[in-house]
Amino acid sequence: MAEERKNMLSRRDFLRGASVVAAGAVLVACAPAQTPVPAEEPETPAEEPTEKPEAPAEEPTEAPQAEAPAEEVSKGPLSVIHGADTNDAFKTAVDAFVEETGIQAEYEVAPTGYVNWQQWMSTRLASSDTSVDVFHCDDFQAAIYGAAGWLAPLDPLIDEYNIDLDDWPKTLVTDVSVWDGKLYRLPWGNDTEIFFYRTDLFEAAGVEPPKDWDELVEVGQALTDADAGVFGIGLSGAKGGMLGNDIQHWTNQAGGAINNLDHPGSREALIFYKDLFANHKIAQPSTPQDDYTAVFNGWLDNKYAMWWCWDGFYGAMRTNEDFWADQVSAFLPPMGPDNATTITGCWGWAISSYTEQMDLCKTWVEFTARPEIMKTQLKKGRVPARISLWSDPEVQELAPSSVFLEMLADAGDLVKARPVTPSIQEIYDAAEEPIHAFLTDQIDVDEAISQAMDKIGPILERDLGG
Repeated sequence: MAEERKNMLSRRDFLRGASVVAAGAVLVACAPAQTPVPAEEPETPAEEPTEKPEAPAEEPTEAPQAEAPAEEVSKGPLSVIHGADTNDAFKTAVDAFVEETGIQAEYEVAPTGYVNWQQWMSTRLASSDTSVDVFHCDDFQAAIYGAAGWLAPLDPLIDEYNIDLDDWPKTLVTDVSVWDGKLYRLPWGNDTEIFFYRTDLFEAAGVEPPKDWDELVEVGQALTDADAGVFGIGLSGAKGGMLGNDIQHWTNQAGGAINNLDHPGSREALIFYKDLFANHKIAQPSTPQDDYTAVFNGWLDNKYAMWWCWDGFYGAMRTNEDFWADQVSAFLPPMGPDNATTITGCWGWAISSYTEQMDLCKTWVEFTARPEIMKTQLKKGRVPARISLWSDPEVQELAPSSVFLEMLADAGDLVKARPVTPSIQEIYDAAEEPIHAFLTDQIDVDEAISQAMDKIGPILERDLGG
């Protein structure tokens, strides 16, 4: 089970292939593959001028034959590439699509591991591969692939099918699916970091969920038994995306961000993060080496009482029969120096700008946006993107973290997207390396921030103009 979750969430290892944007691919107009029709038609008129006027009158009888190739193309096959879950749970949606529309679909499962999948997809799009039609698209690819000209804007599709985007979390649409004013992806699932806690350990210690950072330390101390290897909170400080995400949600709460580390709040957050394991000692001393898998396994071994991480892990906890005893819940993120937000993201459907089957692609995106089709994700315990589904009893039973997403929504604007630029991986790398050196006592916090911003500044200047 841990390995399954590792595969699903290894997307957090981020975009090693981001530099492919430099290839400067150009957005091309999509045209149906009907070249046989125009190729044949010039020959017929060439012979007709020698005929009397009756000849044109006979031409309409041939028109239906000229349309036949177009009808053939309209039935596919449509290439559908799924890039998150690696089993056949998703195939039920593909089968339903084929049955309803009569359009044939070729379902491809992307390579296991996010980095492998990213490189594979980037290579295909960079080569203008017309065999790519629609694909499951990660947060940052709307910016990376959209800026490169590899994605078709979905705004016309939204208007054509009257899709109500108000039923999607605004941040999932405007912050991680739009680039340069164009919608390049329609969110399908929802990934949000929530604050898990062990209700049994809290009860035994006689403490309540913390409401701010100071209380977090106090509660964490009451829950920690270092001699027994039990800590108040688990942290994932390993480089490769995990540390970047941890940096992001703590700095967010202090008013900063991973791409704004020279903000005073970011500095405060970085010091606090290190203090959790180095001074307060309520987190494991191995924090700088621990990735998600290490912390998740520790969670299953009853070593942690709190964990701020992706909601998808909740389903993995519940399906682990050796662990689960209804002893895990979640609370609203404690208030930081500036706010009480957490970070969110999603997967969604995008259309390749090189497709030769645009009408079929649009049909697919509209089909997958329907609530009943979105619910096929429940087979993997994933939460659908549409807000109206979070209160659905079936969704709450099979994707139980939807209850916590609804709790966050009811509490106000408590979710925030990670910074999105076409060079997000460069920003994560630029931040993680010196911050990790700070966590391991190689440099102080100010030097870490200086080194990070020396690299991040020019990236932002290049991508965003400042």
